[in-house]
Amino acid sequence: MNDQKRIEPRTLKGFRDYLPEAMIPREWLIDTARRVYRSYGFSPIDTPALEYLEILTGKGSDETDKQLYKFQDHGDRWVGLRFDLTVPLARFAAQHIGQLGTPFKRYHIASVWRGENTQRGRYREFMQCDFDTIGTLAVAADIETTLVIHDLFHALGVDEFTINVNNRLVLSGLLELFGLAERSAPMLRALDKLAKIGREKVAEEMVAAAGATREQADRVLRLSEISGTNDQVLRELDAMVAGSEKGQAGVAKLAELFAAVTAAGVDPARVRISPSIARGLDYYTGTVFETFLDKLPGIGSVCSGAATTIWPAHIPKKSCPASALRWGSIACWRLWKK
Repeated sequence: MNDQKRIEPRTLKGFRDYLPEAMIPREWLIDTARRVYRSYGFSPIDTPALEYLEILTGKGSDETDKQLYKFQDHGDRWVGLRFDLTVPLARFAAQHIGQLGTPFKRYHIASVWRGENTQRGRYREFMQCDFDTIGTLAVAADIETTLVIHDLFHALGVDEFTINVNNRLVLSGLLELFGLAERSAPMLRALDKLAKIGREKVAEEMVAAAGATREQADRVLRLSEISGTNDQVLRELDAMVAGSEKGQAGVAKLAELFAAVTAAGVDPARVRISPSIARGLDYYTGTVFETFLDKLPGIGSVCSGAATTIWPAHIPKKSCPASALRWGSIACWRLWKK
């Protein structure tokens, strides 16, 4: 008789198996995304799950660095599992953009890993379905991004959703006017938590982590009090950033985006200009997006991202702008089941 201890079959905390009843609709979601992406001219790529650790660290935030799965491989090299698909894209672009040319439109559907606290609908291994346009700062890329999100959710049979948009230039211009330009990164990371922890705790974090005064924090948080139609929000934002060239450029980009997608036939109710949306990663520089399912607001954003600058450390001679969006299949699958 074998005395070897029996191994209990179980999955690690934060990870899951997919049985056929879950995998079939999941594959349908992914196939639908591929079809929509290709209809707009996006091409597929893939990158390794493991990257050199130096590629991954310091590219998102302190929080993402803490969540990295990292180890030394058999060659004593420090490596890590990718925590998103955008950072590997920066390395990919540095190696291959000369061959591919710009603008380059890619999509990438693959698993990522984050050692974060698990909660409903969030796991430590999950799939992202990214699409990106690399090598252009044109508003046309942001307009196309909005149209892709719109068509994607309609193709999934989800008609009740809201695409929230903002522009980091508006936020940067506002911080500039308030004398907080040097502290923009911690200020915007705090603002990004508004929906999760509320106004008071965000103000406290702005004071504690960014060194803002309470008056400065309250002035920034006035963004969350702006309401009305998109045209009304744009007018109020324009007044708030008067005197900041950067802020006014951001408002102009938002106005152009909203006018274009409306002219393309998108229901204005599906797109909302939301001045308090910041997105917490430090490399976001332009238009930011967060998409919510109207029937399941509690699960948070299911399609989010922003215009980014791929880091000079990866591309020695210049930064490479990209409009980068990602969505998670789990939340959409749950809505599909309902």
